[in-house]
Amino acid sequence: MRIIQIVPYYPPSMGGVQNVTRELSERLAKNGHQVEVFTSDIGCNKGKLKSAKNLEIHYLRSWQFAHTPIIHSLFFKLLKISKDSVMHVHTSQAFVPEIVCLVSIIKKIPYVAHVHGDTMPSGRFGFLLSLYKKLFIKKVLANAEKVICPSKEYKQFINKKYRINESKITVIPNGVSKKFFINREKKLNNTANLIFIGRLSGGKNIPKLIEAVFLLKNTVVLHIVGDGEKRDELKKLILDKSMKNVILHGEKTGKELLDFYKLADIFLLASEGEGQPLTLLEAMAAGVPIIASNVRGIAELVGDCGILVDPPTAQNFAFEVDKLIESKGLSDLLAGRGREYAEQFCWDKVVKNYENEYKAILEHKAMR
Repeated sequence: MRIIQIVPYYPPSMGGVQNVTRELSERLAKNGHQVEVFTSDIGCNKGKLKSAKNLEIHYLRSWQFAHTPIIHSLFFKLLKISKDSVMHVHTSQAFVPEIVCLVSIIKKIPYVAHVHGDTMPSGRFGFLLSLYKKLFIKKVLANAEKVICPSKEYKQFINKKYRINESKITVIPNGVSKKFFINREKKLNNTANLIFIGRLSGGKNIPKLIEAVFLLKNTVVLHIVGDGEKRDELKKLILDKSMKNVILHGEKTGKELLDFYKLADIFLLASEGEGQPLTLLEAMAAGVPIIASNVRGIAELVGDCGILVDPPTAQNFAFEVDKLIESKGLSDLLAGRGREYAEQFCWDKVVKNYENEYKAILEHKAMR
């Protein structure tokens, strides 16, 4: 099959959507499909990933407005793709999905619209997001051959908010790489290592985790791994509270990232809402017990494999962290459940679901 992945950002740009698209693209290419990726060149200051066998990556010159890439040449590039292709657009930012929808109408090329989560407003122009959703994203989803979302919760959300028929929406979860199924060393001291991994953005509620650490009875170190627009604000908060047990580590990948999962005793996530966080799947695979907000995109994934905090206040997070630190039996139980549950999300299994969807779309097109 000829599969075209269209995504606003792509590694080395960091983020969950970027990582999902990369894993999917590389594994489809490995399975023998002809894959092309069209993306912006934003976040590529440290270099771009090279194309490989069956995989061609197009980093198109772009500029950014209100956290959204404006990819000038995308429309014209997509007009040149073969009509026997299927397009897969990741709808995490504006403009890109509308271009795919327009090309689909002009060239009669079917596309899949992938909703990773319900993006929250941010920045000076965040107020435009609600208007965009009402005017454009509904049309993009309605014109897609299939809408893919990561969970049953999101299937219900898309059906209700955008009036998309449930039969058109397919649930395909995110995957987790086998490299995260690591063996963690036994703890040798009485200090618990808490870990957050993710983008340092407003929706992640990281100040709430810092406040929770301030309230704890037990001795801990909170390791914050990632980067983003809230980094300076978090740094100031840590300094103002004179908290030497909260450390900002910046972005980490590869072995350095795995080392943090090996170090961790508890994984924390206080987000207001998520799609299906890769970091939760990675923590489960690594056997790290989870304490997270009881919100859409987290609750369904965590289930009884972790502790869901409701309401997700700093006080309630602190209570649950202290409880878990003081109960090795509960910690071991949650770690075991999470690791076992993560097995069903291995990428090799997940990619087959995408292949089946692409094949069905192309067969349906051939019969029309």
